[in-house]
Amino acid sequence: MKKSKKELKKLKKSARNKLVVLGSSKIQKNKFRPTFVMLDGYLDLFVTIEALINVCILATQGDPYSPPHVKHPGEDIRKTLELATQLLPFDEGEFLDEVNRLLNKEKS
Repeated sequence: MKKSKKELKKLKKSARNKLVVLGSSKIQKNKFRPTFVMLDGYLDLFVTIEALINVCILATQGDPYSPPHVKHPGEDIRKTLELATQLLPFDEGEFLDEVNRLLNKEKS
């Protein structure tokens, strides 16, 4: 039991130092926000990022602009953005939201 309390204390300290992308909203309880937008949690942040990337993918389809040193700029941009979308850690976002909720519950 002593070891688990020590590990929980270490987890709380780590959360304070590393879960910094989102801060608790001072306006609404159980809401989080970066400095520029209100979000429901880390998963909502990832969904928002994915939506931004998807809009960029759609915007590059059929782009007639082609710099001379890049043979297929639209395709290159699209592939890069599709890869970034696949790299978003949604499962980890759900986990971080749950850990953050549990840690905030401990504070109360």
